[in-house]
Amino acid sequence: MEKYHLYVVRHGRTFLNNFHRLQGWIDSELTELGQQQAIATGQGLRQIPFKLVVSSDLHRAVETRDLIVQQLNQQPAKISTDKAFREVFFSSFEGLPADEVFQKICQRYGFTSQDDIIAKKGFAEVRRIMQDEDLTHQAELYPEIINRFRTGLYHITQAVPQGGNVLIISHGAFIRTIADFLGTNIINNFPSNAGVTELAMTVPGDVRMIEYNRQF
Repeated sequence: MEKYHLYVVRHGRTFLNNFHRLQGWIDSELTELGQQQAIATGQGLRQIPFKLVVSSDLHRAVETRDLIVQQLNQQPAKISTDKAFREVFFSSFEGLPADEVFQKICQRYGFTSQDDIIAKKGFAEVRRIMQDEDLTHQAELYPEIINRFRTGLYHITQAVPQGGNVLIISHGAFIRTIADFLGTNIINNFPSNAGVTELAMTVPGDVRMIEYNRQF
């Protein structure tokens, strides 16, 4: 029997989301729509008693977390931040128009789109190509993202060793990577702003997908 139920939520829509720019470790405010999305998700989750609510340390995730917590019927005993749940780091691509970045990359490597890369070579290949094309070669690789996820899960088990319901506020590419790692088809399937992905976990190395990208 699973010891933890993890509800992983993408932050609400942001200013940079409006312009489809790569938003990794750079940050921007939630828009009015993004705030409304966070509130709606909080209302959808309001009856769940969370032992812990933890967000990425980026402001858009913290703001989403706080709006969700305000809607809950029962306030969690612990609320925290953890940089392990940050978005994927895009390095020199941060803030650039996503469509232009992937168009250039795909033309250079003979693909038609990011999803074409995923379909033919896997999601890890997207991260590898981006690191190769990054001016600093510091763009984050797929295994590094998975290791961060596992680190975050370990922190959860230390914070609430007795198990229970845990709410995690994170980011789109990060959640999509986890979904891919757990066997979900992510082609043309990106987490929605304030969408909820539910996972079951016994220990950090034993996680399974229950539901991907539910929206309220």
